[in-house]
Amino acid sequence: MPREKRDVKELKQRAIHSLVLAIELFNRPHEDGRSEGTLILLHHAFEMLLKAIIKDKKGTVHAKGEKYSYGFDKCLEIAQAELKVLSKDERSALSILDAHRDTAVHYYQDVSEDLLYLQSQSAVTLFDDILSKSFGVKLADYIPERVLPVSTRPPKDIQLLIDSELTKVDDFLCAGNRRGIQATARLRSVMALATASRDNAERVTESELRKAVQRRRAGEEWKVIFPEIGQLRLDTEGEGMPFSLRIRKEGVPVRMACDGEDAIVVRDRDWFDKFNLTLVDVAKKLKKTPPKTRAYMFEINLWDDPEMYGEKKIKSQRYKRYTQKALETLRTAVAQHSEDEMWEKHKGKVLGRE
Repeated sequence: MPREKRDVKELKQRAIHSLVLAIELFNRPHEDGRSEGTLILLHHAFEMLLKAIIKDKKGTVHAKGEKYSYGFDKCLEIAQAELKVLSKDERSALSILDAHRDTAVHYYQDVSEDLLYLQSQSAVTLFDDILSKSFGVKLADYIPERVLPVSTRPPKDIQLLIDSELTKVDDFLCAGNRRGIQATARLRSVMALATASRDNAERVTESELRKAVQRRRAGEEWKVIFPEIGQLRLDTEGEGMPFSLRIRKEGVPVRMACDGEDAIVVRDRDWFDKFNLTLVDVAKKLKKTPPKTRAYMFEINLWDDPEMYGEKKIKSQRYKRYTQKALETLRTAVAQHSEDEMWEKHKGKVLGRE
């Protein structure tokens, strides 16, 4: 068997092994490390599966000149935009998983049993969908259906589940500052649903978490603070086993209100939440120096796109910031063009000689 085929087979097997371990952790009889371990292993399962697909289709999972393989965000981008093996809803569901895993690895969150079930069952359903679509096999070819996540109370309406979670957050907030840590821990998992379902899937930031708590204490409605979660829906199929559950995003048509019409005002997210990267931040994530990063920015005309770059003046300070969309577009440029090529082409502009 050629080496590339062996690599694809090994990646696929590791993906399935991680998924099985995640299922075992979900069904374990005690709670120590259960939710964190389940989310981490589910995430690893999808990263290995996406890399198997990319390796099979493109022959490599490395950008030109890079010693490290693609990260999870890059795998999502290639799988959706280039290979067309992920729909927009499926990518959004995996971004939600990525956000939950990120919080589980790097911080403390309180994941309810219903929310953990929702994430686990939808992940198993999606893994089976992608495996079947890409390799023509089903999970049932590797593991019996009886081992899939089972709950005595599977949620059928994600909005009811979210309402229940936010009610619990409100209970903690009403108890005063001494329950504030529990409130933010519970809210962190709900925020993962909101931030990751945005068009440019984002991580949960501590600043946005604090602002959400402050706004709720000031009397704002949750649907105004997190308008994104109102678009999430569940598609369920079957009873008992097998049982399929998929998270999808439902668009909400919007138009300007005419004179005399009632209107719901949905906030424009804080400017610094959208434009949350400095030049130094972007350079570090690309593993480039700031001047070399600017060379790539000139290549894509980044500063002409208001969805990638913005400036804001507050009193005497002027802030220049970049978005997650800018970062992903630059990552694509880095994969397509060598550093030396970009520097030779744009160094005059970078150094101010043109």
